[in-house]
Amino acid sequence: ENGMMVIKVYIPSTNDLWAAYVPISVTLSTFTCKWSSKLSLHLRFSGSVMDTPEYYFDSDEVFQCWVKRRIRHGRNLPIVGH
Repeated sequence: ENGMMVIKVYIPSTNDLWAAYVPISVTLSTFTCKWSSKLSLHLRFSGSVMDTPEYYFDSDEVFQCWVKRRIRHGRNLPIVGH
């Protein structure tokens, strides 16, 4: 809504689930910088915990593909921050 969306991030090392409003046009580098700054951790993201097989976001194209498919069966699935 209003050009924003919610992306949830699961951090297995701390067993935390976070959510943030980000612009619909967010890029992987901007998203990574936002979370690295917020959590003071160097993060690499992979497909959601309910997504098989798990894959890492090594390009903005892969990230954008996941963003478009993150809502499944009415649920906003999280990505995993490693």
